[in-house]
Amino acid sequence: MDLERILSGLLCIFLLFPSMGNSQSPHLLTIEDALQMMSENNPALQRKREEVKQRSYEIKSRRGLRYPTVSLNAQAVSMSDPLHLDLTPVRDAITPLYNTLGNFGVFNGVPNPDPTTNQQVPTLPDAQSTAAVRQQLLAAEEEIKSAEWDKMIQEKNFATVSAGFVWPIYAGGKISGANQAANVNRDISKEELRQTEGILLTELVSRYYGLVLGQEIVKLRQKMVENIDHHYHDATKLFKNGMIAKVELLHAKVAKNEAERELKEAERNIEIIRSGLAATLAEDSLQRVTPVSRLFINKNIEDIARWIETAKSSNPQLKQIQGKMELVDIKHQIEKNAYLPTVAAMGNYHLADKNLSYYTPDWLVGVGLKWTLFEGMTRKNNIRASATIHHQVEYAEQKAKKDLTAYLTKLYHELQMQMEQKTELETTLELASEYSASTEKAFREGLATSTSVVEAHTKVMQVKVKRIKVMYDYDVALAQFFQSTGTPEEFLNYSYGDNTIFESL
Repeated sequence: MDLERILSGLLCIFLLFPSMGNSQSPHLLTIEDALQMMSENNPALQRKREEVKQRSYEIKSRRGLRYPTVSLNAQAVSMSDPLHLDLTPVRDAITPLYNTLGNFGVFNGVPNPDPTTNQQVPTLPDAQSTAAVRQQLLAAEEEIKSAEWDKMIQEKNFATVSAGFVWPIYAGGKISGANQAANVNRDISKEELRQTEGILLTELVSRYYGLVLGQEIVKLRQKMVENIDHHYHDATKLFKNGMIAKVELLHAKVAKNEAERELKEAERNIEIIRSGLAATLAEDSLQRVTPVSRLFINKNIEDIARWIETAKSSNPQLKQIQGKMELVDIKHQIEKNAYLPTVAAMGNYHLADKNLSYYTPDWLVGVGLKWTLFEGMTRKNNIRASATIHHQVEYAEQKAKKDLTAYLTKLYHELQMQMEQKTELETTLELASEYSASTEKAFREGLATSTSVVEAHTKVMQVKVKRIKVMYDYDVALAQFFQSTGTPEEFLNYSYGDNTIFESL
């Protein structure tokens, strides 16, 4: 007896894990694991995360607008002609004056330069004073004539290396606006990421539970094949005993072939769904994804009013519209501030040069102001345009809220209907199963036709498929519902617990 138990246990292990040790063995996956895998690998989410990083770096970039810009500048210049200053007209104007005074001027009161006599005679006699002054004037005339009156200021070819800075002191709110806009854009990107997560949750639920649904349908089709095969064997025996006509046997044979065909079709559909799930998970190594979480339905769901209020504060699309409203308001304020001046400090320092005029200063600092006083009514119309954009976004937000309310209400009632259908189908299934068993018994006793038996089994099959399809539709609608409320994480909370009913065949 113990040996039988051991052999039975080994057989169960073999049946449960037929591919143990094989690289192509099924990859068992819960819905939680699938969500984690999708979050880590899906390229759509990775792209959105990179976009959030981009916006974060843009915030740091905009902060730099408040700091000075320091630059190293080098230039080599070649001009058509050198710069020079010709003062020969001045020389020609003053030379005659020096010549006239040097030859004909009469002067007196020249201080006595001799220290031994200047106490007694402080000034020279008029004749000596005149001679001394004339001598100096004539000497000055010669110096003027020999001086360079055409002065070179800058040679035609020169080069410089300098360091400079520009530091905005006041920009009319443009820098503050740029920083605010960068923060809002980062927040919008985060909401776009949340929206993508919600969309992919619905996609994952649709494909994951679609694969669960496909597997359950395969089980039902297998059971249908078994039932019809059993019915065919019964029909064969009854035909051999002359209890039914050949047409009844042929009908049973046709039903058997049809059941086998539908089973193959269901198995083929599983592979199609599995490939879609692998694409959502973005995991090429998963050759055989096998979901282990079961289809479920809830006993009840909280009142719709609560979820509508949650959606108004959490829906990522609404929050994106609100972010765009903030951007419009920032732009409107910047347009209004266009009437204000721009002030900046600046400076420059020459580090090295070649052939640069020595008249050029080594360094300079200063403050500049630019104030546009008239711009052809451009600023006024820009302000009006930004105000109309604000109204456009307001109307878009109002419509989005109404559409969201209507969509949530629709999904909520669909969920309610699916819960009601699940309950109603339980009763229908019980009756159909009882009818199928009675019809099969009646056939064996020669009181029912093969057509009745096949129809009875088909009815049971249809009710069971509809029952699990209702649960599948419920799960997908629930994911869409929580995606729309902006709380996709609630899906997992509703997928288990006392409020949850799992499918059972």
